[in-house]
Amino acid sequence: MKPIRKSLFSPLAISLFLALSVAQAACAQTTQTAQAAKPAAESSPASLQPLQAELQQIRAAFPGDMSIYMKNLSTGDEIAIDSDTVYETFSVIKLAIAAELMHQVEAGKFSLSDRIPLKAENERLPSGVLYTMQPGLAPTVKDLLTLMIIISDNEATDVLGDKVGRANVTSYAHSLGLTKTSIQFSDLDWDRTWLGTLDPGYRHASGDETIKFPFGKYSDEQVRAAFGHTIYDAGIYFGHSTTRDIGHLLELMATGKLVSKPASDLILGAMEKQQVNDRFPRYLHNIRIAHKTGDGQPFIANDAGVLWVKDQPIVLVVFTGHHRGNTASLHDSIARVAALVVKHYGGELSPDFTSTTKEQ
Repeated sequence: MKPIRKSLFSPLAISLFLALSVAQAACAQTTQTAQAAKPAAESSPASLQPLQAELQQIRAAFPGDMSIYMKNLSTGDEIAIDSDTVYETFSVIKLAIAAELMHQVEAGKFSLSDRIPLKAENERLPSGVLYTMQPGLAPTVKDLLTLMIIISDNEATDVLGDKVGRANVTSYAHSLGLTKTSIQFSDLDWDRTWLGTLDPGYRHASGDETIKFPFGKYSDEQVRAAFGHTIYDAGIYFGHSTTRDIGHLLELMATGKLVSKPASDLILGAMEKQQVNDRFPRYLHNIRIAHKTGDGQPFIANDAGVLWVKDQPIVLVVFTGHHRGNTASLHDSIARVAALVVKHYGGELSPDFTSTTKEQ
């Protein structure tokens, strides 16, 4: 064994050694504390409790049913209020049709540039513009997809629904984990049921016959009652889903994982051109938004989309049902949900926004 050198144990050496050890320990402790604190400061999201309370307040004042799903894709913040209950989607289901459409396009079954000649029988009750065109128009598949999203054209919707197959839309949604999402009936099925409640002769009407329905023969109350009956009692629906399901679909789009990034971007690009902006965008200022509405007023109004607030993509979906008020107040309640979410994350709102909930 080698002898230990005596000089290592001199009083001065021992003092220096102890001082150095204490300094190193203190430095190590400071570094560990800083390293532990830094991730916590970076990853800790702002408390969601105030936002949750404000959204619950809107829902509590709402004369009907309301489901809300919100997820900040940058922070992982998530709020789910009645988000697993199945609601009538109305035209929000067109996002699922668009997803299956792009799924089949990328599988090589057809091309976005393929043209589809439209016939008189393809006409649908006013929603969009195609019903006003002469038979024989041949828009591309991409044209029809765009019209289905930005102005919710129901003629375009039924043509695309027939092309891809509604059972395939439901099957693809389920494969993505959207297990409570389904579409079974066409818009024409829905219109025949509604109009047939007023006049049984329309239960088997063609599309071009439905747009000639003599609404003037019936009072507004009769038309409204028939509409409500079709929603809740006739055993037919335009689309079924939950806010969580549609939120997941939107998350796949926003992250470029719905079919592919080009497919996701194409659908989101159409949604950014949305022309029905009386809900989510109502109180927003300088906020990028891609969204799709669903309309069954005054009983139902929905909105679903992605809002980019300070470069944070936020998925937001609001469904309603059994509303007992006017259409303006219905839309306003949905608009306020979006405004409160954007405000929470530091986004700009229009000057006319107030936090007071207004329902009539």
